[in-house]
Amino acid sequence: MRPTELIRTASFRIALYYAALFLASVLVIFAIIYLATAGDTARQLSNSVEADLAALRAEYHLGGLDNVVAGIISRLHATQGRTAYYLLQTADGRLLAGNAGPMPPKAGWTDFLAAGGAGPGNEGRVMAKAVVLPDGSYLLVGRDATRLDELERRIIQAFLWGSVATLILAGIGAVLMSMVSLRRVEVITRATEEIMAGNLARRIPVDGGRDEFDRLATQVNLMLDRIEALMMGLKQVSNDIAHDLKTPMTRLRHGLELSRHKADSIEAYQAAVDRAIAECDLTLRSFDALLRIAQIEAGTRRSGFCSVDLAGLVETILEAYQPVAEESGHLLTAAVAEGTAVRGDQDLLTQMLANLVENALKHTPAGTRIAVTVTGVDDRWTLCVADNGPGVAAEDRDKLFQRFYRTAAGRSAPGSGLGLSLVAAVAQLHDAPVQILDNAPGMKVCVSFARP
Repeated sequence: MRPTELIRTASFRIALYYAALFLASVLVIFAIIYLATAGDTARQLSNSVEADLAALRAEYHLGGLDNVVAGIISRLHATQGRTAYYLLQTADGRLLAGNAGPMPPKAGWTDFLAAGGAGPGNEGRVMAKAVVLPDGSYLLVGRDATRLDELERRIIQAFLWGSVATLILAGIGAVLMSMVSLRRVEVITRATEEIMAGNLARRIPVDGGRDEFDRLATQVNLMLDRIEALMMGLKQVSNDIAHDLKTPMTRLRHGLELSRHKADSIEAYQAAVDRAIAECDLTLRSFDALLRIAQIEAGTRRSGFCSVDLAGLVETILEAYQPVAEESGHLLTAAVAEGTAVRGDQDLLTQMLANLVENALKHTPAGTRIAVTVTGVDDRWTLCVADNGPGVAAEDRDKLFQRFYRTAAGRSAPGSGLGLSLVAAVAQLHDAPVQILDNAPGMKVCVSFARP
């Protein structure tokens, strides 16, 4: 894993963004600490200086310079001259009292270095304030600021070390996050390479952590399942066309060849042409059914979904097939609940129900009772077409939805074996589970729709 790959990952960039955010947070925290410690200490020093200076000025007004000299001497004696600094000098620069050396008169706040302080090397910064008294003399009061400077230095050092530690930890975190992300991406890349190489059964591993990679892998795997199913369906259709449509084409060619050699009258030729047309019609119907199934499975019909009343649908199919059922000796009945509205394609649902009824009429003997029902259970409507005919063996039920599949008993009946395949395609388009059940006796096909 090359360093350039780590740096280019999105997780590395995100980690750097967080590092910048943490660094800003550290800056804010140390600013608060500085204001709460060094700032407060500086205020205390300045307040002490101003209070002491005001007291000495008051003593000057009460007793003149002698009082100020006495006050400075007593204060130096109390502090031993190590934390407090005083200076009283005449207008011509002559020192009268204090432990600070003579300096040019300058009123206001000032800083200077003084020996004998609390800092390293017995020298430290003094924070002082000075005034010029009415007689021209110069009075200065100061405090040792070495401890304040040391506190500020330590706070700055702590901030710098904290910033360095934050950047180092952020860098380590960025590298680790990038390595984890790259490993997952490499796993996905290897899986997709195998899939592109032709291994459609390959899937992206899911760790079970339910993170964003697992969610993405799950969705991609579902997509691959769908693609594999479509590819297998395409392969199956190709095989089915090669095998099942070969039979009518072979019969067509054999009949035409036989007629060319043996037909000896116009009527015989006409009969041969009629048989050829019938075989062509059967083949064309099979191709039409295959194209319709492909269109349905592509999902292009979802845009035309609307509210469809299953009760009205059943009534329409019953009116259309009741004469056919009576003619073939079947009993066709219906029992439908009220308010059976679903969202779907009106034409496709009509075709689906018609195929189910036709399938029951075609593969059951005369006298069979065929019942169309719509019942409501919880939040679903279930449409069933049931008969009490001979039924289907359990091992054949799951195969009936395959294209061109026909049971041994049903091969003698006319048809292409695509009716229930179209039913399954329409049901899948409507996200409606479909299953074939034992009606004891007979067979029952049920499609379950979600209520709007």
